Amino acid sequence: MNVFIFGGTGFVGRNLIEELLKNGYQVYVVTRNPKKTARSFENKVQVIEWDNVSPLSSIFELQQTDVVINLAGESIGNRRWINSVKEEILASRIRTTRAIVTAINNGTIQPKVLINASAVGYYGPREDDELTESDEVGQDFLAQVCRDWEKEAYKVQNNLTRVVTIRIGVVLGNEGALNRMAFPFKIYIGGPMGTGNQWLSWIHIQDLSRMIRFIIDHQEVAGPINAVAPEPVRMRDFCKILGEVLNRPSWLPIPEILLKIVLGQVAEMLLHGQRVVPKKILSANFEYRFSKLRAALEDALENQNGV
Repeated sequence: MNVFIFGGTGFVGRNLIEELLKNGYQVYVVTRNPKKTARSFENKVQVIEWDNVSPLSSIFELQQTDVVINLAGESIGNRRWINSVKEEILASRIRTTRAIVTAINNGTIQPKVLINASAVGYYGPREDDELTESDEVGQDFLAQVCRDWEKEAYKVQNNLTRVVTIRIGVVLGNEGALNRMAFPFKIYIGGPMGTGNQWLSWIHIQDLSRMIRFIIDHQEVAGPINAVAPEPVRMRDFCKILGEVLNRPSWLPIPEILLKIVLGQVAEMLLHGQRVVPKKILSANFEYRFSKLRAALEDALENQNGV
């Protein structure tokens, strides 16, 4: 089965590719940097150059396409959200998704499934509400980005193509958000952000990769999917367990006002979480390897308590 991945060079993409190769899929990575990408994957994948501007019809290799996975988009956490950054966060997601959808609708590619990334930020700040895939979109900036991103994916008009949008929570692994969250603990100044009452919906990187493969293989799974572990936790509990796993104290809360001064509007996604549950994927009988936070953190951090 031929799987084409857009945005495959990041943390999630690299782990997903490893999972797919291990299970016998033929993987193609569509990228603007083919030489660098080929070196990164040690020539285990097929690399296709695309400038992210030209129509996908210009790429001959896309003709034999079974699965398209779109993870492409500007990082949301690396810079302050000034207006130009906000515009690029949205545009980078819409641009690639629109090109893929156009290629499907005009027959350039005819995948059996399009799996398009989204995020639990879709729901916006919802305090203690337990959120499933049927809940409404939020009103803040990230919610609107996710809404527009998903809306673009569902413009697919080809009845042969199943569309799935995966609303991803905080991904726990040896890279990404967890490294940034763990660093203060490693130097003994760790603690919850803000009040600590906000919910954190998380998923281990292995379970996310396995879930995407599960979606490919199960035709009954369609529409929005909450890509999170079954048990979201409050920020204070997350930090308490993180400190215990690292053998470090969790004693120094980061005040909300300080986060806003340092990070600007980016702080909103840390201070106002969502209590998201994966109702649809559980109903499809997906089995998690890491359904408990402590086990997920221990594996992701490789028990490096002495660091």
